[in-house]
Amino acid sequence: MLRPRALGVPSLSRTRFWHPASHARSSHVAGATSFNNTTGLSPDAKLSRPPTDPTPPPLSLLALPVLIRSYLISAVSATPILLTPSLRILSLLAHTKLPFLQVEHNRLLHYIIKKTIYAQFCAGETPPEVQRTATQLKETGYRGIVLNYAKELVFDKAAPAKQTRDDEAKDLEDWKQGLLKTVKLVDSGDYAALKFSGAGPSVVQRLIGKLPPTTAVSQATKEICDYAKDIGIKLLWDAEQNAIQPGIDRWTLDLQREYNRDGVAVLYGTYQAYAISTPQLLAQHLAIAHREGFTLGVKLVRGAYMGSDPRHLFWASKAETDRVHDRIAEALIRKEWNETLSPIEEQGAQKPTFPNVNLVLATHNHESVRKAVAIRQEQSRKGEELIDLSYAQLMGMADDLGTELIMAGNDACAATRAKTELSKTYKYTAWGSVRECLTYLLRRAEENQGSLSRTREGRLALGKELRRRLRASMRWLDH
Repeated sequence: MLRPRALGVPSLSRTRFWHPASHARSSHVAGATSFNNTTGLSPDAKLSRPPTDPTPPPLSLLALPVLIRSYLISAVSATPILLTPSLRILSLLAHTKLPFLQVEHNRLLHYIIKKTIYAQFCAGETPPEVQRTATQLKETGYRGIVLNYAKELVFDKAAPAKQTRDDEAKDLEDWKQGLLKTVKLVDSGDYAALKFSGAGPSVVQRLIGKLPPTTAVSQATKEICDYAKDIGIKLLWDAEQNAIQPGIDRWTLDLQREYNRDGVAVLYGTYQAYAISTPQLLAQHLAIAHREGFTLGVKLVRGAYMGSDPRHLFWASKAETDRVHDRIAEALIRKEWNETLSPIEEQGAQKPTFPNVNLVLATHNHESVRKAVAIRQEQSRKGEELIDLSYAQLMGMADDLGTELIMAGNDACAATRAKTELSKTYKYTAWGSVRECLTYLLRRAEENQGSLSRTREGRLALGKELRRRLRASMRWLDH
């Protein structure tokens, strides 16, 4: 029986963090032995409610329509014979130039997509729709949302688009207004997720060339950042395709230098664990943050562009990506260097001190979240300083994990009468027209294709909850 204590609250045996043994075997990380020795957790340990516990399961938090839609979409995602043609159709709709296949011109297509896959993953096309979705998520128990304006540009490096100055100015103004709207749609304490590619082809070309932003782009970006900081919104600059990612890394780091002062991160960069270059890149940014005295905001993900970026840029296997992701997360949470995230040392200089860091752990992996929670428990027992940490999952995915975190946070609040880090769980979602969201939706479908085992696990959990509710309804009818 596992009995770790989370921030002085009852044991996480009530949180039901579980993972199948087959997944655990593929997800063990280097250093897990020493980690488990210090926490008393074994890699194959399962946390479950006692069979006599009357508390309903975490997925009971989901509204019935959401539960049914999630089950149906996960059933398609977990079935290759259905998922493959669905991906082809979605890709065709996202890139078509045929008017009758463009959702903005075809009312039937628009209706079908909006009521199914769009409703599953996206917040809405209008501010009232977005606010309604955000309210529903918060009523479910999530601390808040991470809202992304879905407009972005999928570009062809070999054939860069040409624009007039008027076109460039219009694209930039539309992008700025869209992002300001996004920031205005979320509440203080929420996050807004941003993409530079939505500013137009000319901005993308500067990112490809690793050039600094133009004065106009810099002014537009700072207007967004100033407004967000004034009203208490944090900004996550999302990762994008590899061709422009180095440029994005430079621009976001410059912004963090300016805004992430006084021990708090207002801006976060995204670091993709599946990229071989990520440990060294993150170590460089940590060294700069320490040297220049600002807080580094880190959103850690596994990665979402494997379908479009060159394969040689990634680790050879998922197991290696899992190892790198979890060791980076552990280093950041503990604020200690390790063999994966090692310091950039100058000759003759002392080993650099780990800088202040704020972390958004954006993962659907039960094992990764379980390890992060266990580290925090250990730190709390020892009275160690805790970094600012939030968990995030995509809306429409990993509901079993998200609701488990919510229930764990509720248990902790009941015991301590205060909010704890376990309740800082967010849902990431996009907003915009159905047309603007198609590229975003295609990536979500591709992620499901790349993680069929996890999708099947989610479908089984959703199906179990549906059966539980059906049995409960039948018992009610019998009475």
